[in-house]
Amino acid sequence: MMMKNLRWLALMAAAALAACGGANESTPTTSAKNASVLPVSNSVASSDQEVSLNKADAVTPTASEAKRGTAAEAFTAVSIDNKMARKSGASVDLGAPSAADLEQREKNNKKNGGLLKPRAYQTGFARPVAATTLTKSLQQLLTWTATGTGVQRASIRLSSTGAKALRLGLEVQNLPDDAVLRVYADGSSQAQQTTGAHIKSAIRTNVAADGDSANAHTYWMPATMGEATVLEVDLPAGRDTSSVSLAIPKLIHQVQNAMEAELGQLQAKTDCPAVTPDATCTLPPAVNAITTMDFTDGAGSYVCSGTLVANRGASQLGYVLTANHCISTQTVASTVVTYWFYRSSACNSTTINPNWTSVAGGATLRYNKSEASTYAERNGQIVVTSDGTDTSLIDLVSAPPAGVMYAGWAFQRHSVNTGTNYVSLHHPTGGWMRRSDGVLTNYFLYIGNDLGDTWTDDKYPMYEVSWSSGITEGGSSGSSLLHDGTTANPKVIGQLWGGTSTCTNTAGKDYYGRFDLAYENGLINWLNPGYRMVFRFYNTGNGAHFFSANADERDAARTNNPALTYESPVYMVSPAAGSGLGPVYRFYNTRLGVHFYTNSETEKAYVIANLSNVYTYEGIAWYAPPAGSAIAGTVDVYRFYRLGVGTHLYTASVAERDNIIATLGQYYNYEGIAYKAWPLN
Repeated sequence: MMMKNLRWLALMAAAALAACGGANESTPTTSAKNASVLPVSNSVASSDQEVSLNKADAVTPTASEAKRGTAAEAFTAVSIDNKMARKSGASVDLGAPSAADLEQREKNNKKNGGLLKPRAYQTGFARPVAATTLTKSLQQLLTWTATGTGVQRASIRLSSTGAKALRLGLEVQNLPDDAVLRVYADGSSQAQQTTGAHIKSAIRTNVAADGDSANAHTYWMPATMGEATVLEVDLPAGRDTSSVSLAIPKLIHQVQNAMEAELGQLQAKTDCPAVTPDATCTLPPAVNAITTMDFTDGAGSYVCSGTLVANRGASQLGYVLTANHCISTQTVASTVVTYWFYRSSACNSTTINPNWTSVAGGATLRYNKSEASTYAERNGQIVVTSDGTDTSLIDLVSAPPAGVMYAGWAFQRHSVNTGTNYVSLHHPTGGWMRRSDGVLTNYFLYIGNDLGDTWTDDKYPMYEVSWSSGITEGGSSGSSLLHDGTTANPKVIGQLWGGTSTCTNTAGKDYYGRFDLAYENGLINWLNPGYRMVFRFYNTGNGAHFFSANADERDAARTNNPALTYESPVYMVSPAAGSGLGPVYRFYNTRLGVHFYTNSETEKAYVIANLSNVYTYEGIAWYAPPAGSAIAGTVDVYRFYRLGVGTHLYTASVAERDNIIATLGQYYNYEGIAYKAWPLN
């Protein structure tokens, strides 16, 4: 317990300040303030050093290990017995789409001069279906008949002339859990099948995340090949057919789809195959971690690339890292279909790898951050106040297929202009996998409206890459940049936002959102569950420090309080109670505008009982092992009291502790170990 210096709590002569840390507090001399701590230079966030706790190696689990902890398959492939008569349902033919729709898709996929405004590669567009826009209209078109087993079945056929593939959007008002829905290409013997329970679960997830809207209530079935598709609905014998209340307000007419490759219609598609090498020619192990994703926002269908990434939890899950400009809402994430091992069968072959496969069922959006950073100009310097990394992490509803690799990663900044080679594996225009190699030449800051800045300042949240081999194209968005990309342990360092490289401008630069910053901003919650980073600020006005384990609060402080200089993450704690952990409480000093942290129940009770006129109790900040804990891998967090001012400093750095004790004893009183935490490295 730390009761010996409770006297400081009564030293409250300074005026009340509005923001955490304060700005006008009476303090020792400026030189003393600036010398109060060491620069936070041993943080992993500001170094290239390897880490141990904040990294995961690549892994290729067995099929049973890959499925452990993952929900049951959302879709199953089933055979349609064409030898037995299937009752024909209603048919809706949309005819051919307008030339304007086809031309607009082509226009949307063209790169313009200057800095590319990133967007996913468009493969199709929505077409309204007037005949089935209303639930009542569709109910009138559905004719229910009994099968030989007593199952009640209704079907409807929809067609769009010239489509390579179709995706149906089902706007669901009501659907029994045990309803079975399947889609198949007209005349096909193979169908994709799911249940009412899965569809309703996806819609509930959409509504909870994005609000109650028609888009959130629309479930997109996986694509079927060709210009005609059939939807079948089965109900158990005796079930009231009016319990099926849905509409098909639109479908997606796809001009291109990965499944064309199976028919030999889509080969190694890229605008310049001679520029970006076929990944199969070198076949690095990381090819098994890469996916191309088909998804829709309701207005069109698109493709982007993604990477299956490892996590430090009890089992590997379906976490796919991609770009936020590809998937930025839960409703879009629910439409995702992933394609795996999607590459040529041999180097520069025109036939597809026979082991390619797809996984339908959508995903849960776990984390996302836009590409646009915010910044402020302070003392003639650009200060980034929110990191635009263009990151999304989705969690597949169905398990990835057997044989995939979960790529590794590390919480580690990579320096520029070192000559180190990095590899990107990606799917240009949604085609077969390609490989690009390059070096880091700068850091990049994007602020929106095609405005950005490159610099060697490692506070900028993207990497600039110059290619020595290959480029990126539409459809490459979201693909990872890999360190050790040709080894059995590739590590993700970022994902593709966009850039200026083209078939005719191979010297153009491309930009990748930094993994290390996305990790501290929120990926840690999923890739290293059970830990949170504690962020530290230094107040240039009064020499106090502010600590937070909340990334949103950190960014608010960076944006709204110019007196607070953000230093970095300093150590890790737990966001929840657990064995051997205790709460660390947070108080706000309404007079000084600073925060106080304690894990002492006695100290907490004393402050609440005797100093509530000065301190506002804000609750539990985080959980941590107490001083003296034997939990392996933890370090001590040391506490200092600021004499004559009434603030505290906490540090897990032995060097900083020793420096303060040796040189700043006239300003700080060392109080001992406050609690324990986990180091960043």
